[in-house]
Amino acid sequence: MSSALSLPMVRPAARLGLPLCHDPALQARKLPAVATCGAFRRDHHGGALVDDGMAVLRRRIREARMVETNYEAPPGWAAWEKRYYPAYVSDVSALAGALQLMLMGTRPTVAVAVATLLLGGVPVSAAVALHLLGQAAGAVLHHVS
Repeated sequence: MSSALSLPMVRPAARLGLPLCHDPALQARKLPAVATCGAFRRDHHGGALVDDGMAVLRRRIREARMVETNYEAPPGWAAWEKRYYPAYVSDVSALAGALQLMLMGTRPTVAVAVATLLLGGVPVSAAVALHLLGQAAGAVLHHVS
């Protein structure tokens, strides 16, 4: 069963060279209690579980704050921002999910190329805009004097 979205079935502990808890080879021989399972090591998943949990924690904290303020936006915001405030997080999450799904379905080279074009294109376009503004200002100053 192979698809474009399938990922290799490599366990994180195997990639890190850690022993696997459910490996039949490890169950047959006795290992010291400390080395029997990499799941109890502090850096088992490279912090991935903590990062996933932190995103959920941040979302729950934000939701709790919204409940405390009766889903009202801060007073200094514009009217359209106040109307959009309750749906903002779900829209951002949907956008991030769609972007992740799109990138996971492409080749890594394509994803890196698109990111490079975006990250390189923004400073270049800003530099061109500043150059054109400088030329316009120079023309105005030349006309005035």
